[in-house]
Amino acid sequence: NALYRPGPMQYIPDFVARKHGVQEIKYDLSDMEEYLSETYGITVYQEQVMLLSQKLANFTKGEADMLRKAMGKKKKKLIDEMFPKFMEGCEKNGHDKEICKKVWSDWEAFASYAFNKSHSTCYAFIAFQTAYLKAHYPSEYMASVLNHNKTDISKINFFLRECKRMGITVLGPDINESVMKFNVNEKDEIRFGLSALKGVGEGPVNEIIRARKEDGNFENLFDMAHKLNFKAVNKRCLESLVLGGALDSFTEVTREQYFGATRKFSTLLEELVRYGNAYQTMKESNAVSLFGETDEALIDQPQIPEVLPWTNIDKLDKEKEVTGIYISGHPLDDFKLEFKYFVQHTLEQAEMSKDLLVKVAGIVTSAQHGVSQRGTAYGRFTLQDYRGELELALYNEHYEEWKSLLFKGNIIYLEGANKKGWGDRYMFKVSKIKMLDTVGKQMTKSITIKVPLDRINEQFIEQLDGLCEENEGSHKLKMRILDMEHQISIDVKSGNKMINASFEFVTALEEMGIQFKLN
Repeated sequence: NALYRPGPMQYIPDFVARKHGVQEIKYDLSDMEEYLSETYGITVYQEQVMLLSQKLANFTKGEADMLRKAMGKKKKKLIDEMFPKFMEGCEKNGHDKEICKKVWSDWEAFASYAFNKSHSTCYAFIAFQTAYLKAHYPSEYMASVLNHNKTDISKINFFLRECKRMGITVLGPDINESVMKFNVNEKDEIRFGLSALKGVGEGPVNEIIRARKEDGNFENLFDMAHKLNFKAVNKRCLESLVLGGALDSFTEVTREQYFGATRKFSTLLEELVRYGNAYQTMKESNAVSLFGETDEALIDQPQIPEVLPWTNIDKLDKEKEVTGIYISGHPLDDFKLEFKYFVQHTLEQAEMSKDLLVKVAGIVTSAQHGVSQRGTAYGRFTLQDYRGELELALYNEHYEEWKSLLFKGNIIYLEGANKKGWGDRYMFKVSKIKMLDTVGKQMTKSITIKVPLDRINEQFIEQLDGLCEENEGSHKLKMRILDMEHQISIDVKSGNKMINASFEFVTALEEMGIQFKLN
């Protein structure tokens, strides 16, 4: 912990090499060995600076502490005042003047970031504990990390990517499995907590958990209405549960159907709440019909309305409204082909680059169109990809050329570079914008599939031919036969066969084990 900071960081390779006996341990001055031997001749801790200043330059304990404070808080005036005293003391003790200057420079470089030894020890102890937990209880550890960062969406996204890298499945909220916070299920999968949904507080979650404990999991939509107290779980809370995907386990109803009009009410959710309240009221009063039927039979269940399905982007946008992030998918998932073959940089990389042409893509999450005081039109918009977002602006002729693309929900491809503007400030200048779904069509002229000779048989040809018929389009199909035994390849004509080199087509090729190249 103390080494991995600006200043001492440059000595990490030396520290490791010396610890393993690969590099000889050296000291700038022999008198420094007493306090630097445990760190292999490298100054690491604040205490070492204080002790060495006393030994090398006869500083008092008070002066040594003053030096620590001056360097730690970057008080240049005080540091400059103490330097002559340090040199004077070193000279009295017979130390080489130039070496002492180097020692002082090293201290200046790292002391403002240095840890004291006790601080570093505590951090190291925590680091070993968390490393152990992450290695041996990865799901539980990451669930805890997500809970501790649940109010910071950027950190949540970062740690969700880390879960994916670790091979940990993160599932959306579920009314039958989720608890208050992120938790781990029996399959070591992380499940979103219900309280992460906007409008779902502790009260509704406690009521859902109570109902599950007392009466078991909810078997379907109407079973949920029978068990839940809708005074605690109100209509607004139910809307958030639906939009966040917490009721997706009720497969007989889709998310959009909850908001469809029924015969009696403006939405299914509204009728569901009325139905649940009526059922529970009748149950409490022990109402029974003349024929001995139970109260359940006296109340008509709401009819599931027929509605137009939401588009994937609509569904994900509504999901993000209540969760702050995309859970069940991402609007960019339909453009994996374009991202794989034509998008060369992430937005994070684009923001950090300088004077480099970058090719990025993302979804426009916000857009503002306006007119400056000079009367010139401009547009500002935010572009978001899987890893981050970038705020951009267009002016003058560039705005006029691409303004029709700058609307929330559009998925665009963009080229540009960070160029130096006023002073040392860099500004991202856009040089090209296109709708992402047109990029693959415009940039792809043909696709070459590479087929090993021993794979070719009647069944394979029928399968490939069927795939091509299902994906007819404007891209020329080329074939290369690979003879592995004799290490030769032969390009063959596929007639006038034209296909659509879409993500679905190349995914099918990958499933068949066929290599390909977009041209």
